[in-house]
Amino acid sequence: MISITVSSPKTTIDELNEEIEKFIDGFTNQLQGNLRNETPKLTGRASRGWTKKNTKDTVSNTVPYINRLDEGWSKQKPRGFVKQTIRKTIRQSRRSIK
Repeated sequence: MISITVSSPKTTIDELNEEIEKFIDGFTNQLQGNLRNETPKLTGRASRGWTKKNTKDTVSNTVPYINRLDEGWSKQKPRGFVKQTIRKTIRQSRRSIK
């Protein structure tokens, strides 16, 4: 729930920016967790490769074969599991806002 009292434009904008930053941080945390869960696992290296950058708004994976996994290389997950996981995370965040 978001509650903002409008007292001055600057204060309101600062409060809105703070809430937006909290939402983005929470969303990227959820996305990172979902991606770890949805990544095909053999050794777990690709799953552990999902990291959140210092900017707090970027989730990435630098494991060399992550693109191949997303292209359907593993029989464990369908092609495009990253996009599907992003959609899932968006749906979850929409439900949490309501």
